[in-house]
Amino acid sequence: MATINAPTLQNMQYSGAAPFAAAHGSIALAAAQIGDKVRLVQLSAGAKIHGLRMINAALGASTTVSIGFEYVDGSAGADPAAFVPATSTAAAASTSMAAKPAYFAKDIFITATIGGGVANGALDISAHFEPKGV
Repeated sequence: MATINAPTLQNMQYSGAAPFAAAHGSIALAAAQIGDKVRLVQLSAGAKIHGLRMINAALGASTTVSIGFEYVDGSAGADPAAFVPATSTAAAASTSMAAKPAYFAKDIFITATIGGGVANGALDISAHFEPKGV
């Protein structure tokens, strides 16, 4: 099980004076294995995620992806399926978050976890959040 950092991981999340912002994470998977974790984007402490959408290409037969989070500092409490439970990605699709809004008092990585089979292709997430501060 490898940890893969997406090219979008260090993108700055800027909201200016706006009370609402969006973050985009994207990666082209190449033979991602079952159990591999992809860090897609980082959000600062005080973010309240109101919605998240996963957009995937056909990643391969029997593949699944779950979308969750882990704390940047490595502390306990990570949930690999907090936003989107394991969802079939054998065909191209768009899947929306089915969880209530979530507030994070610490910096987090939004992560994708590969399951079911080897994944190849484009995976994107779009997270809508309120930068509330701590």
